[in-house]
Amino acid sequence: MEVPTFHKGTWKAEAHAEELASGKFQGVVLLFNEEHSSKEQIMHRALDVSDTADEALEEAQVLAQRVLHNI
Repeated sequence: MEVPTFHKGTWKAEAHAEELASGKFQGVVLLFNEEHSSKEQIMHRALDVSDTADEALEEAQVLAQRVLHNI
């Protein structure tokens, strides 16, 4: 499956859904600065927990866009 990716300048955000131990899902955003050669990333987690991976991925996409907007 293709990872939803968003860009702003040299910043890239990837949206993911992570399964939790409870069987629920949480949206996760990995933020990278492509200008730097290091593979350093910043992780952001959605506040809400979802019943499905699709719902969590939707929340991660919204969060990714919000994070990039605030840069």
